[in-house]
Amino acid sequence: MKKVSVIVPVYKVEQYIAATVQSVLDQTYSNFELLIVDDGSPDQSISICQHFQDPRIQIIRQSNQGANAARNAGIRVAQGDFIAFLDGDDVWLPQKLEKHVEHLENSPDVGVSFSRSAFIDEQGNALGIYQMPRLKDIEISHLICRNPIGNGSAAVLRQEAIAAIKFEDNLHGIIQNFYWDERLQGSQDLDFWFRIAIQTPWKLKEFL
Repeated sequence: MKKVSVIVPVYKVEQYIAATVQSVLDQTYSNFELLIVDDGSPDQSISICQHFQDPRIQIIRQSNQGANAARNAGIRVAQGDFIAFLDGDDVWLPQKLEKHVEHLENSPDVGVSFSRSAFIDEQGNALGIYQMPRLKDIEISHLICRNPIGNGSAAVLRQEAIAAIKFEDNLHGIIQNFYWDERLQGSQDLDFWFRIAIQTPWKLKEFL
């Protein structure tokens, strides 16, 4: 059974993080590691995370450097065959990972599997609003016009697809591998998908 590394950047999400973590622990696909990256959060977010007693959870700490840096920190220690990103104020439905793993295993040419997203209120109630990404045949022109994948919590990726876009830099005073570009202040996810599309042979495709 392939392993999934779930990376959750945490910064000032104490109101939501318990539901976020629980939604990962409730997954029907159980072979995962949950990498919670404390991005120097000044609130009680990490204290809340520490109440969860599950051996699959690992907490990584760093000074506040932003969500991209937190995602990079998680990728550097990830042991999974697949990698998923989940924002600290988002939740997943229970079959999320199971469906994406099945999609990736049945589609050897797909490097990024993603899904639609539904908007909910602070109590978790559906608002009837959905983010509908482009379903298939994503080309570079689609990335130039808009983000065809949707929010950052929608995709599950092959580790090989992420490894193919790494670059070295000494942004923090030491040479490290980078995946998300920490120098960008906006459109970071679009840059990430764009580099996968133009630098790798992997396809980006919705699983439904």
